[in-house]
Amino acid sequence: MKNSIQGRLNLAFIGLTLVVFAILWVLQGMAVREVAYEFVSARMQSDARTVLQAVMSKDNKWQIDPEYISPVYSQPMSGHYYQFLVDDGEWSFSRSLWDEEIPTYDGKPVGKLNIDLQYKRDKPWLVYDNSFKKADHTIRIVLAEDISQIEAKLKSLSWWVAGVGLVFILLLLIVQILVIRNGLKSLTCVQQDIVRLKEGDISTLSEVQVKEISPLVNEINYMIESMSLRLDRSRHAVGNLAHAAKTPLTVIDRQIETLRESSPDCANALEQQSQALRNLVERELTRARIAGAAMPGQKVIIEEEVEKLIKAMKMIYRDKELEYEISIQSTTFFPGERDDLIELMGNLIDNASKWATTRVRIRGMMNEHCLELCIEDDGPGVSADKIGQLMSRGERLDESTVGHGLGLSIVSEIIRQYKGVFELLSSEMGGLHAHLLLPRQKTDQPLVSPLDKNV
Repeated sequence: MKNSIQGRLNLAFIGLTLVVFAILWVLQGMAVREVAYEFVSARMQSDARTVLQAVMSKDNKWQIDPEYISPVYSQPMSGHYYQFLVDDGEWSFSRSLWDEEIPTYDGKPVGKLNIDLQYKRDKPWLVYDNSFKKADHTIRIVLAEDISQIEAKLKSLSWWVAGVGLVFILLLLIVQILVIRNGLKSLTCVQQDIVRLKEGDISTLSEVQVKEISPLVNEINYMIESMSLRLDRSRHAVGNLAHAAKTPLTVIDRQIETLRESSPDCANALEQQSQALRNLVERELTRARIAGAAMPGQKVIIEEEVEKLIKAMKMIYRDKELEYEISIQSTTFFPGERDDLIELMGNLIDNASKWATTRVRIRGMMNEHCLELCIEDDGPGVSADKIGQLMSRGERLDESTVGHGLGLSIVSEIIRQYKGVFELLSSEMGGLHAHLLLPRQKTDQPLVSPLDKNV
C-alpha cells in the first residue's frame, strides 16, 4: 500500500476525512445538546413564573394553587418537579417529588444563568434555581426536569449521524478511487507501453497529453533513440575498421608470397603471424558487433531466422545430406539484436552440422522469464574433460576441420553480454548438446538451468 500512489492517496483521504468527521461529529453533538438544553431551560423559566403566580398564603400557610400549574407536577416521579421556599421558612415540594428533594449544590452550569446540570439516582436533571419578590416576601423557586429520555434520544441521534457519516465517507472513497484511477489512466497506459516495449512489439512509447507524464515519456523515447544511434555509430565504426584492416593485411600476404621464393622459413613464420593477426582482428570485431543486453523494442522471431540458417547449412554441407529436426514455438523470440541472434545460432548450428553424422536437432521454447534453446547432433561427441577446453578462446580439438576455433568463444561472449547461461553437455543422440538460457528482459537474478525438468 505504501508503494502505491493510489494507496497513499486513499490512506491520506481516509485519515483526513475521519479526523474532520470526528471533529464535526463531536461539534454537532455538543450543538444539538446545547439546543435541547436551551429549549428545556426556556420552558423551565416559563414554568417558574407560573409557579410563582400559583404560590399564595392561605390560613397563614404558603401553598400552591393547583389551578395555576400543570397536572404533571402532581404525578409521582413524572420527571417534572418543583419546590419553593418563602423567606426563611420551610421547603414545600411538589407531589411528583414523592418526598424527595431537588439537589441544589455541586451542579454544572448549563446555558443561561440559574440553570445547572445535576445527577439524581444516576439520572441527569436540569435544575432551575432563582429567587423572586412577591408581596414583600422573598420566594425561592427550584424546578427540575429529568432529561434521561432527551439524553437517550441525543445519543441515538449521535450514532445515527455517525452511521450516515461513515456511509457517506465510504461513498466518497469509492468516488475518489474512481477519480484517481481515471487520473492515473495515463500512467497505466505508459506502463502497458513499457511492457510492450520490452516485449519488442513497439519501438517507442506513445505520446501522452498529461503534462505531468509527458516529460517522462519524452525522456524515455529520447534515451531509446540515443542508444539506438550510439549502437549504429559503433557498428559503422567497427565495419570501417574491418574494411581498413583488410588492405594492409592483403599487402602483407602479397609480400609474404614474394618473400617465400627467397626465404621460405621466414615467409612461413610471417604467414603464421599474419593469420594470427587476422584471427585476432576477426574475434575482436565480432565481439565489438555484439549489442549486449536487449535494446528496448527489439524482438526477433527465432523460427524465421533458423529456417534461413538451415537453408544455408544444407548448401554448405550438401554432401552429408543432413536431416534437421526443428521444434520451435511460434511465439518464441530473441530479446535482442538480430545480428546477435544470427551470430549465436549460426555458430552453434554450423558446429553441430560440421560434426553431425546424419541428424541435427534444434529446439526452442519460451516462458514468462526466459528463452531456452537446445542444439544437438548425433556426431562423435566430446568427453567431459575436454568440454572446458572447447569453451576456451580459439581452442579446437581437431585441427583437421576447417575454421579457426572462435565459434564457441563468440557464443560464450554473446551469452555473457545478455546475462544468460551456456552449457555444453552430452546429447542423448550421441553427440554434443549445446544448451542456452537467455532472460526475456534485463535482470540481476541469475538464471537456473531447467534441464532437470526434462525440457
